[in-house]
Amino acid sequence: MSADDVAWEKKSKFHLIEVVAYWEGRVTNDHLKRAFKINSRTTGSRLFQAYNSITRGNLSYSASHRGYVPSDSFDFRFSIGDLGEYLSLMTQHNTLNPSFSGIKDLPAPTEAISIPHRAVSPSVVRQVVVATQQRSRLELVYRSHSSPDGEDRIIAPHTLVYSGLRWHARAWCEKHKNFRDFVLTRIEPGAEVIGEALPEADPALDENWNRQIDLRLIPNPELSEAQQRMVALDYGMGGERCLNVRVRAAMVHYLMLSLNVFLGRERFKPEEQPLVVANIDEIEPFVFG
Repeated sequence: MSADDVAWEKKSKFHLIEVVAYWEGRVTNDHLKRAFKINSRTTGSRLFQAYNSITRGNLSYSASHRGYVPSDSFDFRFSIGDLGEYLSLMTQHNTLNPSFSGIKDLPAPTEAISIPHRAVSPSVVRQVVVATQQRSRLELVYRSHSSPDGEDRIIAPHTLVYSGLRWHARAWCEKHKNFRDFVLTRIEPGAEVIGEALPEADPALDENWNRQIDLRLIPNPELSEAQQRMVALDYGMGGERCLNVRVRAAMVHYLMLSLNVFLGRERFKPEEQPLVVANIDEIEPFVFG
């Protein structure tokens, strides 16, 4: 039997098995339970056996990992190896990886612009996922604008985040002694888990992550009355012409970027920025760059 002959319902399960195994480095019966409510370990084992039969041994059972891991001959049969597939699974099944957060897209678009994906190394994603799930420290080499050649860092990531524009890890930084965002494409492959996270890296202490704020958006007042009315209709603002979006303080900057909203609207023509922030004083402390 080839992949094309597999029924759609089973194909969706094989897709999940393959994507999670590739990007997290391990897939278990627990993943099937969370995503598909498959509580029987026997049923789960049969699915893994059926997947392996069709893919000719894509996965190997690892006692040390307590699950199935990609074999040396792993090949894509029900997926294409794109990180966007992992993102899609995390947003569809929000219990799969509790250490994931993202700005969710609208469901079922009929057509979408294909934006070039930043090349994220699977090994980097796997190590970050392991560190978030185990609450561990991660030793790595990180590139930044101030250190483009890379420098050694030790971080303790607590959440894997898709901002709508890029992937990053929300993490405690031992160098700067605060919580900040680390772009996954700037982490060199070869990161190593080196032990338990420090007490100060407790996610409960990440104030900007745990704080929810309201981003209040209104039509740009420099637009004509008819244009403002059109923008209000575009975003379903109602009579008050205000869109209130509840968001984590640590994510408000990315949400604004995805909506093409910037502080200091005088830099743009009104038509270039039809939405503006109404509560600038509340939002400004959390906007960077």
